[in-house]
Amino acid sequence: MNILCIAFVENDKNIKAQIAKQTVQPDDIFIYVDSNPAVKLDDRRKRIAHNQNILKEVVQELKPDYVWQLEGDCDLHEDTLKMLISSMLELIPAKDFGYVSGIQVGRHGLYCLGAWTDFTDKSFKSLDYKLQGIQEVDATGFYCLLAPTKVWLQGMPSWDGEPYGPDVVWGLSLREKGYKIYCNMDIEVGHIVYNGIIRPSDLSTCNANFYKEGNTWNYKQIN
Repeated sequence: MNILCIAFVENDKNIKAQIAKQTVQPDDIFIYVDSNPAVKLDDRRKRIAHNQNILKEVVQELKPDYVWQLEGDCDLHEDTLKMLISSMLELIPAKDFGYVSGIQVGRHGLYCLGAWTDFTDKSFKSLDYKLQGIQEVDATGFYCLLAPTKVWLQGMPSWDGEPYGPDVVWGLSLREKGYKIYCNMDIEVGHIVYNGIIRPSDLSTCNANFYKEGNTWNYKQIN
């Protein structure tokens, strides 16, 4: 089982520390440091798609069996990769396994999980943070996922004004191909912010429903 850990970051100090403390180590690591990150939200989302395609070229060249993708502002337990591998081995016999992810809270003022369900053209929901065990979802972020390389390479990142980022578009593109995506609620990933770390177990964590009215996307927070 050859595992390549990949990420694109603005600073690699934290992510190197998060990887180094794992009780199970990846076979290879590739971290792309973006020395010229975008600032505005629209530009940042387009940049994410661009950087993901850079990682795709690396994965195609290195040809690992599995891809463990992280984000630079994650805070991991020491057994995160071990638990992801265990979850994947449990799920991979199932038909059309896509990938398995941990869970993480978003940091932009709405502290719901960055894992999404019930997608339609006019609505979608955050995964219910009260659930337990392994859950099937429609998409997640890039913050901590493990996928077979043949699946990971099929994801298509892009952004065209959606109310979610290229990472969600990437996950949805795999769902459209028939792959199943999962989250393990026991694999909590901290999200580093300017004044600390937010976690799914925090009291501030909520659920959210997003819905489209006319051409405008809105959301309703649900505790």
